[in-house]
Amino acid sequence: MNFIDTPTPLHVENVVKTYQQGTAKINALDGVSLSVEPGEFVAVMGASGSGKSTLLHAMAGLIDVDEGRVMIAGQDLAQLADGPLTRFRRDNLGIVFQAYNLIPSLSAEDNIRLPVPSSRKKKIDVTIDGLLQRLGMTARRHHKPGALSGGEQQRIAIARALVCDPAILLADEPTGSLDSVSGTQICELLRGLADDQGRSIVMVTHEPHVAMWADRICVLKDGTNQAEIKTDGCRDPQTVAQQYQQALGAEAVA
Repeated sequence: MNFIDTPTPLHVENVVKTYQQGTAKINALDGVSLSVEPGEFVAVMGASGSGKSTLLHAMAGLIDVDEGRVMIAGQDLAQLADGPLTRFRRDNLGIVFQAYNLIPSLSAEDNIRLPVPSSRKKKIDVTIDGLLQRLGMTARRHHKPGALSGGEQQRIAIARALVCDPAILLADEPTGSLDSVSGTQICELLRGLADDQGRSIVMVTHEPHVAMWADRICVLKDGTNQAEIKTDGCRDPQTVAQQYQQALGAEAVA
């Protein structure tokens, strides 16, 4: 795939986000920076309270940052008012959540159609057909979420996130509600989207066996960039776990 003159899908620069908790000031993000190139699959890994979910919400434009900037496809999110930001997010960001967030009363296909603006609804059928085929869900397109397994629901959630052809796909613990087999299938699917379609992906996780599917892992600790791990195609969760512990400055696990 040719990425010449393609804007950087994601650029986070020295982002700071603080919260007030009683009399204490909590630095959820303290100068975090991260860039994702076209077709790159990056995992953000850290323990609970490390700032990874706050970072994802900042990248998605769901929260404002106190300092620094978040740029998606060359657009500084802080420069957009609420209405334009909502439209920009719809057209340029695909977000996948742990809980799927599908509408129970709608079919799988209609859930995929939800983000599509009315001006494009008559022209989106080919795109939806392609997504369903790519995700192995063509035969399940008319089923409602209650008739789908957890892995199937997450595939539909991924299709919904991709239907507007976003600049970047953000995945928040996408395997957290799945069994190990379904979780691996979702990881393989995301890896394939990066390899075969040149999709740019950021995935938040705390699991080495999930993070290992990325090209590199950004390790957060106490709201800061602690280290970066290049996976080099390693699919051994124990090796990734050792590298992660070393990055945190802890004794490597055996």
